[in-house]
Amino acid sequence: MSVPRLGQAKIRGKKTAGTRRGECSLTYMRSTRERTCAHILCLAAAVLAASIALAAEPFRVLEPSGGASNPVVLLVPGCSGFVARNGINHYDERASELQAAGYFVVFVDYLTRRHLTNCAGGRDVSHAEVAADILEAAAWIKGQARVASDKIFVIGWSFGGGGVLAALSSMPSGPPLLAKAAMYYPDCRRALPWSSTSVSALMLMGAMDEVALPALCDRVIKGMPNSSRAVLYPNARHGFDMRGLPDRAEFGRLGYNAEAAKASWTTVLEFLR
Repeated sequence: MSVPRLGQAKIRGKKTAGTRRGECSLTYMRSTRERTCAHILCLAAAVLAASIALAAEPFRVLEPSGGASNPVVLLVPGCSGFVARNGINHYDERASELQAAGYFVVFVDYLTRRHLTNCAGGRDVSHAEVAADILEAAAWIKGQARVASDKIFVIGWSFGGGGVLAALSSMPSGPPLLAKAAMYYPDCRRALPWSSTSVSALMLMGAMDEVALPALCDRVIKGMPNSSRAVLYPNARHGFDMRGLPDRAEFGRLGYNAEAAKASWTTVLEFLR
């Protein structure tokens, strides 16, 4: 019997014939107790090595199958992070669709890396900090294998959308790290237009949104490049694309709208092509 060894733990004893390098051999162990202890040590080493490997990656990534040069989509969640609502994780659903369509998908989890569970309306994490995480993710994924470095896109929701706006306006000079940006009902408080005319943006908002007021985005919309556009969906509330929400939730301020959700996602996919 052999157990894969992913860490550096060593077990004393003579190596048996046929044991490959990187494996723990337990066949020479005489007692059940010895075998059990050795098994536990091997499993502990495997868990430790896996934890170290995960810590080495700054962002969670889904990779597409095949392709020598693939586009990338960064996902930036709303104030509650990459959480499920009523058993449905909207972000995971979108990520799987994008991966199947040939995109690398990078999760920009600005909350977990700060040990937060909520943005607290911007009190615990700012748009500028979210923007820094977005640009860090873009620069990092740009250097990975099989990535089309000129096709790094981003989708942000609500507070994350505000972070995307901040990232666009704070990108360093030179070729832009982000080529396209889509934002669902972004938090446009204190948002400014960006200077790079080569970055296209798509803003998707609900006419009945009482959380991220569309009117606050007027200044940004007026300053967007001609290749950008904003879409306002009638009868749509904040979170209108979140399938885990009922038609109205949280005092009627949030709500899913199936028609707007389908139309907006189709628009996003066309925009990214």
